[in-house]
Amino acid sequence: LFGRLVGSEMCIRDSRYILKWNELNSPLKRNVTIDEVGGAGVYLLSDLGAGVSGEVHHVDCGYHTVGMVAVDAAEEVSALLASLNAKA
Repeated sequence: LFGRLVGSEMCIRDSRYILKWNELNSPLKRNVTIDEVGGAGVYLLSDLGAGVSGEVHHVDCGYHTVGMVAVDAAEEVSALLASLNAKA
């Protein structure tokens, strides 16, 4: 379905790469599920979310706290992480 919506096999490959990156780098070490996204929506639409307005709710297993490494800095970041792991 996703491929038909965007019409590009490359887009599917790239999205799989991004999902894997998010899984490996999010604090919870996993990807968010559709049920978790739906649960956030239910909360916002329910009486429990009645006082919430104008907020950004990240349902991303904490990934928004980490972010993605710039491609041109990947080698530098990799070396830094390797040195930190060696010290630990």
